[in-house]
Amino acid sequence: MTPPSLNAAQPAVRALRHDLSAADDRKIKRVIAMLDEVADPKMNQALLDPLRVRLASLNLLRPLRFTRLLFLPLDPVIVAPRDWQPDEPSVPRTALAPLARIVRNGLGAEAIFIDKTIAGRKTDAMQAITLAGEALWPRAAEVLAAAAAPPDHWTEAGLSIKVFQPLTRAVAAVLRRGPQLRWLLRDGEVGVFESAEQAVADILKDIGKEPPEGCALIARLILLQSPHAAPLLRRFTASGADQAAKTMVRRAIDHGTEQMLSDMESDAGLSEELNRGPLANAGAMVRRITTFLHEIEEDSGASIDRPRLHAIRRKLDQVCRERFSDGLNTGLLTPLADAAGPVDGNNQKLMESCGRELRELEIEARKVGSAANYDRLLREAAAAVEEAAAAGTLTPVRKLRLIEILSGPEAAAALYERDMSRGG
Repeated sequence: MTPPSLNAAQPAVRALRHDLSAADDRKIKRVIAMLDEVADPKMNQALLDPLRVRLASLNLLRPLRFTRLLFLPLDPVIVAPRDWQPDEPSVPRTALAPLARIVRNGLGAEAIFIDKTIAGRKTDAMQAITLAGEALWPRAAEVLAAAAAPPDHWTEAGLSIKVFQPLTRAVAAVLRRGPQLRWLLRDGEVGVFESAEQAVADILKDIGKEPPEGCALIARLILLQSPHAAPLLRRFTASGADQAAKTMVRRAIDHGTEQMLSDMESDAGLSEELNRGPLANAGAMVRRITTFLHEIEEDSGASIDRPRLHAIRRKLDQVCRERFSDGLNTGLLTPLADAAGPVDGNNQKLMESCGRELRELEIEARKVGSAANYDRLLREAAAAVEEAAAAGTLTPVRKLRLIEILSGPEAAAALYERDMSRGG
């Protein structure tokens, strides 16, 4: 059955968007599963754009389709059409489908290998993403760089003809370095920084040949995903013979830095990312932000007011405290208080996962401030665990496991010794 056009379905789309805004996670997952089956990009965008932040918190596995794979290197800078400005280092979501069609038509028979590699896969298939992506991204960059005119459906996506060339060239500049950007991101996620210098060198190779828009996108992606690599960007601007390339990268860094700081200062910036995103990602997110702010302070050439950075840190501190408190209540204290009987194995695992995620967030949040606040909340959590054990909600072993996560092995050992001395 052919899905109805977006224009014909506008009343239904508006009604569904309204329903989804108040829906629980289970309903949203069912709707997304149906949308993935229909595979209508316009319908998908119309329904899901208002929910992008919430979708990130669900950590959904989506089908690994051609368009999704193609734009993985650009994912952090893809924004809703209403949030896009031509002079900002980002890409409107409405441009993805038209650009993907250009690439697919340009690849011809080469697309067969991509399709076979990702067939039946989802977005957690890292090996398939690496294999197909390394074949697709550089070749897609060639196709987009050679595109002379926008396709017929470009203006149908609400895009001006005059933005086609700069946007397409900028996307091509990123895709040309897609494998290297992905290596840099993955190494940073696992804390392997030794290979960052070579990755950044590969990313910046021949950067002077790229348009300013492409350089700005590349710099912002590095700053967003791998802020530990910022000193390497600065080192590039301080050395090398290509003055034009150095100037371009410096401007791109400044542009990307300003955009990121502005996002953090906005009402929905830090609060929305940390509060609506998954607790499992919160610690890593705070680590990236604090690393980014530290690198700016270390950059003697950055014309950033120190009071501005202090204000962002104060805001980050407040948001971290709110996120920690909310995560503690939702994932640990409320389940313990609401338990009608002994906690089963599945709920125990959920609480232990929550505890580990809270500790990861707490470790990073302490670097921003309010250390005493986290000490107090963790003591309250440990006391709640002991109360639950006394009420029969937790077995002695499960109590000790949670105490070890929340307060450390020494606290768990001391509690064990105390219980044993009392004949527990």
